[in-house]
Amino acid sequence: MRPEARPPHRHPRAVLLDFHGTLAVARSVDEWIADARTRVTHDVDPSAGLSDRIRNVWADAGQRFPSLDWDLDPTSHRHAFVSTISRDDRVSTELAEALYETMPRQWVLNAGAAAFIARASDIGMPLAVVSNIALDVRPALARWGLASAFDAVILSYEVGFAKPDPRIFRLASDSLGVDPRHCVMIGDSSRDDGGAAALGMQCMIARPEQMHRAFELALPS
Repeated sequence: MRPEARPPHRHPRAVLLDFHGTLAVARSVDEWIADARTRVTHDVDPSAGLSDRIRNVWADAGQRFPSLDWDLDPTSHRHAFVSTISRDDRVSTELAEALYETMPRQWVLNAGAAAFIARASDIGMPLAVVSNIALDVRPALARWGLASAFDAVILSYEVGFAKPDPRIFRLASDSLGVDPRHCVMIGDSSRDDGGAAALGMQCMIARPEQMHRAFELALPS
């Protein structure tokens, strides 16, 4: 069972945030499919179960490519997604490619995220994004008007290691100039984001739909 977010036992001096499932979530799968379909000439076979394929794409990709560490390489990331979605002739490679291309456009701020970032800015709390991802999230932050709110953006494909490797959390805390023991890591994965505990960092783990509670507990007003 995923542990619930609990208030930090000491006031943090910096906060690290996971990206997808924490700071950001995706719009509905139906909206994503509609967006991608505007870019293709051939529609999907109605029997393909495209919505389910998208929802399960990374779990299915893990079974298809168990040794492929796509969070460290954009080419591998794209290949894992496209080949898993278009694994038979019911979904074209063209549509799978369009889904991949439009993926960043589906990201929206999670509930409570804007208020949390505003609160952090008001009190001068250093913030960093720490994400296992092979896509650049900075354009999304800029689109939301939040690029200047983050003092560091640490992405696995850029630094060469991924959560739960303690090195990625160390790099983030060093980038903020704060001892890891005085940082809080907020995320939705007890395995990945919980890796920060190896450095003595406090971890707050919550489901994406409950993340607003973690935000409230981390920086109470």
